[in-house]
Amino acid sequence: MAEPGGNDGSRGPSRIPKDMKGLLQFCVQATKSEDPTTSSDFTQMSEERRQWLEKALTDMTMSPVERMQICIGVVRMEKDDDDGVEKKITALEEIIEWAEQIDFAIDFHKIGGFQILPVLLNSDVPDLRWTCLDLIGTLTQNNPYCQAAVLEANLLPILLQLLDTDVNTTVRTKALYAISCLSRDNSEAQRVFVDKDGFSVLMRAMQSDVEKLKIKSSFFLTHICSNQPAYKDILCDIGMIDQLIGHLGEDHSELHEHLMSALLTIITDHSRAVTECQRPELQLHQLLKDRIQLIKDQEEFQEERQYATQLLHIISGGDSPADCGAR
Repeated sequence: MAEPGGNDGSRGPSRIPKDMKGLLQFCVQATKSEDPTTSSDFTQMSEERRQWLEKALTDMTMSPVERMQICIGVVRMEKDDDDGVEKKITALEEIIEWAEQIDFAIDFHKIGGFQILPVLLNSDVPDLRWTCLDLIGTLTQNNPYCQAAVLEANLLPILLQLLDTDVNTTVRTKALYAISCLSRDNSEAQRVFVDKDGFSVLMRAMQSDVEKLKIKSSFFLTHICSNQPAYKDILCDIGMIDQLIGHLGEDHSELHEHLMSALLTIITDHSRAVTECQRPELQLHQLLKDRIQLIKDQEEFQEERQYATQLLHIISGGDSPADCGAR
């Protein structure tokens, strides 16, 4: 599951299988060298493997709640030396797997699991911080109960601070992921985000040299403005439109599709934002015409071309982008 940048599942020792299929797969691999059909020399199972298998069989009788309680205990009790951090991360990764099911995520809160979150978020170990953020994202994604619990624990300001100031790129990216999952379709989380000047934090995130962070920031903007058009005035106030257009003038990349999507969402049915985009010094009209020409024959940029065409239509005086999306 380890990032940076993605989940590769390569870190830490193997966890206890959660079902008979997983146990069977492990046993096949663990005893492959001892299989008499592949070797003429029969070797008795080692004591270490025998103990592991006994533990696996015992742990399979535990409920998910019991497993999570054990993992919580590991996070609380282990030290932050190399071995302890490895054990904590393995425990957190198992909790994340359980938390992918909404009922188990709720159970994690009910058994006191949220108490470890602030400690992890303030850890000096970057891997613990971003793994905790990964857990928060998993807990809150499409889960109103856990979204409310995170807000009650006042964790959103901590998430914003990590996004804004953490020195570790993966921590910042995962913080934005957690904020996005927490805020999705949750008006209270969005209100707290705005009250804590979250858009300014997001704007600074887009000024980083990390393209993944810029892409995720653009995507978040698109989503939140689609759900809450009232926030568009705030974006005009802080100069977000200038920043989005400024990034469009940089060397062409995957980012530009997301920038145009965000910009299109902001200016749709919002006359003030349209007026901002029409300012001569921004030269957006010419930028869009040049971009459409640049990518007109490149199928992989079809969506970006559609966004650019719609934007050009609106800032040129069209009432709606609906009739030009396929041009």
